[in-house]
Amino acid sequence: MTTQPETTSIAADAAAIAMPSRRTVYSIAAGSGIASMAMNFWIPLLPLYMQDLGAGNQGRALFWTAIANIALGMARIVSGPLWGMVSDRIGRKPMFVRTLFGAAVTIVLVAAAQAPWQVALAFIVQGLLSGFTPAATALMSVSVPEDRMSSSLNLVTGGQYLGTTLGPAVGALLVVFFGFRGSLFLGSALPIIAALLVLFMVPRDAVQTRAPRAAGSKTRTSPLAMVRTLSLQFYVAVGVFFLLFAMNQLVRLLTPLALQDIVGKSSVAAVSGLAFSLGGAAAVLGIVFIGQRYVRPGRIKLSLIVATLVAGASTAALAFAHAVPMYIALFTVFSLVLAMMIPATNTLIATNISRERRGTGFGIASSAQALALMVGPVTAAAFGGAISLGFLVGGGLLVGIAALVFVTVREPQPFAAARESGTEAAS
Repeated sequence: MTTQPETTSIAADAAAIAMPSRRTVYSIAAGSGIASMAMNFWIPLLPLYMQDLGAGNQGRALFWTAIANIALGMARIVSGPLWGMVSDRIGRKPMFVRTLFGAAVTIVLVAAAQAPWQVALAFIVQGLLSGFTPAATALMSVSVPEDRMSSSLNLVTGGQYLGTTLGPAVGALLVVFFGFRGSLFLGSALPIIAALLVLFMVPRDAVQTRAPRAAGSKTRTSPLAMVRTLSLQFYVAVGVFFLLFAMNQLVRLLTPLALQDIVGKSSVAAVSGLAFSLGGAAAVLGIVFIGQRYVRPGRIKLSLIVATLVAGASTAALAFAHAVPMYIALFTVFSLVLAMMIPATNTLIATNISRERRGTGFGIASSAQALALMVGPVTAAAFGGAISLGFLVGGGLLVGIAALVFVTVREPQPFAAARESGTEAAS
């Protein structure tokens, strides 16, 4: 008597996700992109803002910027899995909306700061309350069928990269007219707009409640026990996710120094801006057009291997690029293929965990990303005096990732995670 309503509920949940509207998919992607633009139009200018707040010279401004980012990363490492577990209990949509409002709060706190240390405290708040990209990914992964997950996650990543590309240009324009504080206060409205868009345009995702287990049966109640039950394949996917973000940080931070060796200090800012703009545009095009067409179920593993090998070759070749056109061309290729790998890796993570635990899965991935955002700069600093060696080592690591994927990763099977979710919920 107790199993029929639950079976009906599972069937209803499956029907609800079978045909997601384009409005849902595009609203989630747009929410992530708008928030990404809001954060990226001021974060690249943070060292300049630190000087306005009394940091003094460039060295101290960079020091406080590093402190703020380390604080952000540490807070997100702790909070990511916890918020992920909460999202599996109350829904991924509420968690995504929460992160967007959290981003708005962070921007307001930074705008109101009177000293560099207060910006660092605001970044701790950001790490504890925000993290909209993993939340958007988790929501998208449970809002579409498994066979449409890869293409839908491409749109989330594409929106994120588009925001990252447009953000610095928008931020520079706002600072010219409104100053740092004025531009920050204006920018704080963007995550709120994104939150309202998701709130009204995206239906709430279903959260399945497990039936009580029979007396004497094993139960998993503690967060640690839940994390321990995740498969080795899932953690391999998270490891690849970590390495990709760390490599992206390494190459991007070494790029201005490498270009300075080519063109000198007087022109490096303009040339670096051109490289990052073209790299960002290539990333968006690669995700939206190439990724949508070729990175599909049945090709996830192969796509990861091929893209990682291309990224490794282009990274190693940067060590021998002694002319600006060649360097920018290689950097653009690197940006394109690395961006394509992010949604593929997200698909790999999602298909190795049941739908009802996707929040937990992407919460762990959020912690891995935060760790990568700290490890990448430290690694770049280690190669600051040997940039070419850094590119060669980075290229070798990417080839190693390709080998790791080839040996350990199984091609995701569409609907496998959905079947697991239904089995667990019916047990």
